[in-house]
Amino acid sequence: MKYHGYAGQILYIDLTGESIRKEPLDLDLIKNFIGGMGINSKLAFDLIKPGTDPLSPENVICYGAGPFVGTLIPGFSRSGIISKSPLTGLLGESQTGVSIGPMLKYAGYDHVVITGRAEKPVYIAIDDDNVTIKDATRIWGKEIGESTNEIRDELGDFWVSCIGPAGERLVRFANIIENKNGMIGRVGLGAVMGSKNLKAIAVRGTKGITVFQRGKFLKLVKELRGKVAASPLVDMWRNEGKIIEPYEGAYMKRGVYVTKNFSKGIPEGVDEYFTQKEYAERIWKNYYACVSCPAGDKGVLSIKGGKYDGLTFKVSNPWGTPITFNQAGIRNWDDGVKCVNMTNRFGIDAFTTAIMIGFANEIYQKGIISKEDTGGLKLNWSAEAAFKLIEQITRREGIGDILAEGIKIASQKIGKGAEKYAVHVKGLEPTMDLRPEHFIENFGQLVDPRGAHHARGYSITYIPRKGKSARSYAPSIGVPEDRIDVIAPESEADTNNWSKSRLLKWVNDYNSMSFSCGMCMRIQIAPQYSLDIIKDLFYATTGIEMNSSDLLRAGERIWNIQRLFNVREGASRKDDMPPYRMLNDPLVVGDKKFPPLKEADINELLDEYYDESGWDKDTGKPTMKTLDNLNLENEGELVLNR
Repeated sequence: MKYHGYAGQILYIDLTGESIRKEPLDLDLIKNFIGGMGINSKLAFDLIKPGTDPLSPENVICYGAGPFVGTLIPGFSRSGIISKSPLTGLLGESQTGVSIGPMLKYAGYDHVVITGRAEKPVYIAIDDDNVTIKDATRIWGKEIGESTNEIRDELGDFWVSCIGPAGERLVRFANIIENKNGMIGRVGLGAVMGSKNLKAIAVRGTKGITVFQRGKFLKLVKELRGKVAASPLVDMWRNEGKIIEPYEGAYMKRGVYVTKNFSKGIPEGVDEYFTQKEYAERIWKNYYACVSCPAGDKGVLSIKGGKYDGLTFKVSNPWGTPITFNQAGIRNWDDGVKCVNMTNRFGIDAFTTAIMIGFANEIYQKGIISKEDTGGLKLNWSAEAAFKLIEQITRREGIGDILAEGIKIASQKIGKGAEKYAVHVKGLEPTMDLRPEHFIENFGQLVDPRGAHHARGYSITYIPRKGKSARSYAPSIGVPEDRIDVIAPESEADTNNWSKSRLLKWVNDYNSMSFSCGMCMRIQIAPQYSLDIIKDLFYATTGIEMNSSDLLRAGERIWNIQRLFNVREGASRKDDMPPYRMLNDPLVVGDKKFPPLKEADINELLDEYYDESGWDKDTGKPTMKTLDNLNLENEGELVLNR
């Protein structure tokens, strides 16, 4: 078979036996699961046995790059990994735009499947057809940048996916970092690599990727690049933090972004502590882009003056990530940037680390832990305490050894009521609060298979929308007309009383498909695409005929097999509920006070979502009828009839 868009091979590497084999990429696998995240999902479901310890040799790492990755299609460079998460014990999925995916495809592989555990530290070198397992003893223990540089010194101009000291020490929220600044984050996949004694994957490829209809492909790409470049959002996201006030500030004032372990709002955040003016004058230096992306919305930070004068590095979200450390009590750019630099160097997830520090501060303030537990460290929401905890978590020293277990396990180990302050869904902390308002992106955190993250709930409701906006948007992602009338009837066109939970089902399906092609979710990119545009691109790129319904159905299949993975591991409807704090504590945001969520309201939203998805309302499991319709009857039999 002649492949276009795809490289056409899956590379299998067993670290225990040091064996390497290659298999052709199956056409049926492509049609059913698209590529990238989708095919990763199927591989993980088939290869990871139920009940596998995520940090055992039996866990499997599935790396994949979708069919648009490595081409000129703007905003489609995201590649990533699926494995069993050591943080949640469920499906662990993460992607990055600054990925090794394009180079992997140029070397001739769409996917890499890694099994077993090496006897000593190793890294994998992929140089076109030449695949070797190399000794990594000399770089074990070193930080991300130094390790990446040493591998390049040895091999040459390779793209490198690497873990740091946190992954080596099995911190359950350790990241894998690609090309020094692309984060495979949130779910602890760096610890999975560490458990396998795998320091890095280094790739160089020279084969390139072909497309099926060159003329049609280039015409579509030119049109899309023009649309992206013409968006005013490009300048706002790219330059000098112009997006900080209209985006971060608005969410803080609405109470969606909160502070100090979700205990209170921070409406003054960008007006007093993290101002755009100071960011532009002292923090931001320049922008850079992922492969094939005209948006260039990532940033180079370089502090001018102050105690960290000259600190310079790249970061994917240059303004949002430092601000995230307000959850740990940080109240200025300098210390926030310093925290991000430390987490990037050590290879731990910045968002989870900020929450873990906030959690530790709060339970210390409430007397649940004391100076005896912290080794004399006073937890008073200070930057100094944050820096110390980052180091202790990375090294698994003192209280850091417990915090390195992640919010769910750490709170259980501490006990004494600490669980009430552990804010998570399925073991992963949310990015947004739900108490002030419900919209697709924050409600979507409850049902996301990897835990409380918003990415595959991305739609149009970051901004409050009336029913007519939903009716206009829904056809672009393939929602059938009869379902649109249920989701947002004409009678609700001028109100906000339409069903976000029902529309979320279709958003999940569409995003699962488009993310499997390699799409970026950022607002400069994703709105330029639709189901029909992706259909045209898919054929022009691959030559494989799939209509819009086929593509959307593949997305639904991907979403459901991920749900089945979690059901097989014991997850059920109860795991889709909000954290204890959001169900029991009010949220004060300035002069506004939002009451706790009502279980009855959340259950009603979940009922609607399950009904729209074809899932059982009592259990949250996909029904056999739904799975039969998706050609997942065999997978369903394995899980539902166990």
